[in-house]
Order: sequence, then structure tokens, then C-alpha cells
Amino acid sequence: MLGLILIQLDFDMHTRNCCCDLEKCKASVEKALRDTKGILDVGWIDDNDRKTLRQFEEELQERGLGGLGKYFNEGVLTVLDREMVCVVLNNNDFRHATEPCLSWVMGGVVIGEEVCDQERLESLKRSEGVKVIGKNFVIFFDRIKKTAGQRPVFVFRALCFPEIDGIPCVEGVLSASPFGSGDLYLKERFGWEAGKPELGTILIGFNLARISAGRKGQGNLTGSQ
Repeated sequence: MLGLILIQLDFDMHTRNCCCDLEKCKASVEKALRDTKGILDVGWIDDNDRKTLRQFEEELQERGLGGLGKYFNEGVLTVLDREMVCVVLNNNDFRHATEPCLSWVMGGVVIGEEVCDQERLESLKRSEGVKVIGKNFVIFFDRIKKTAGQRPVFVFRALCFPEIDGIPCVEGVLSASPFGSGDLYLKERFGWEAGKPELGTILIGFNLARISAGRKGQGNLTGSQ
């Protein structure tokens, strides 16, 4: 009986330590995000939010983008699979993406993509069979010819989020932006203004970095939001 009591006390202490560590981790992440230029607020995503956002993505994927083709926000679904997920409200002061997010795919072939590397972009502008639309979206007409008759899909992938990459309890950080119903849902969920086009939402997901039991006398970080 005494042994069972001691085991239970040890379990309770471990649980309290894990919860404490988790809250410290979330606080560190939130501080780093709030200190980032262009981020106005932070909210944490729970299991019901995950389910709702996945449903919105499935509906939009089913509807597609009209005559432009299908839609697949791979990034949002990937982020939602992380252990911890938060959302930030950002404005135009937030930095521009440093890597491409959008590609246009037909039959497994990339027929169009964002190009963030300026040297490559300038080179592509001088190439035959290539057209740059807008600031940096490149279409490869020679590839389109090879995939004729197949329906294109706009694929949005997850991006890194270096602002919280250096936090010790964080690993595998990814971010993605929801569109349409998902964006509106998050703004209403956290009481953010939905009528301003300059305000956007970004989902940020990460896993909890495990710390070995002998390291600095600390236990592992566990738990969920």
C-alpha cells in the first residue's frame, strides 16, 4: 500500500512539473511572438479549433478555385498536426516570406511557382516559354504542354517561422495561413476585427523538444494545449 502511495505521489509531482514546463514554454513562445514586428495578438488552438479548421480546408478543397483549378492547403493541414498550435494576428508590418509558399501543379508537374530568389527570378524572366505574373509568380508554358488535359491544383505549403526557432522547448516549427472561412473563424474566435483586409492570420505549429532526464535535473516536456 505504501509503495502504491509513493508511486501516485511521484506521478502527481511529475504531472505538475510537466504542466509547469508546458506553461513556461507557451509563455516563452507567446512573448517572442508578441515582440515580433507586425504581430498584434496571439491565441492558442484547441482540439475543437483543429477539427473545425480541417473541415473548412476539406470543404474548400472540394469546391476548388473555380476556373483556376483545385486547391490544397497542405501547409495548414501539416501545421495542425503539430503538438502545439497557436495563431497570430498580423498586419502589413510583418516581414515578407523568405521562401516560396505557392505552386501550381498539374499531374504531379510544377507548372507555376513563386520564386523568392531574385537572381533566379531575373534569369527566368529572360528565358523562353516562361512568364512572370505579378511580382514573382512564374509560369512554365513548356511544362503545361506536357500535362495537357489534366486539372491544375494550387498547392500552398508550410513555411519556417524563425522567430520562435531558438526557444529551447520548441522544435519542428512550421507556419501556414488559412484562407476564407478558416481565416474568418479564427478572427471571430479570438475577437479580432474581420473587416480589415490588411489584417491576416498565421497558424504556427511546433513540437515540444524532449529533454533527457539527466539534463540539468529537468524532466521531459509533455502535455497538450
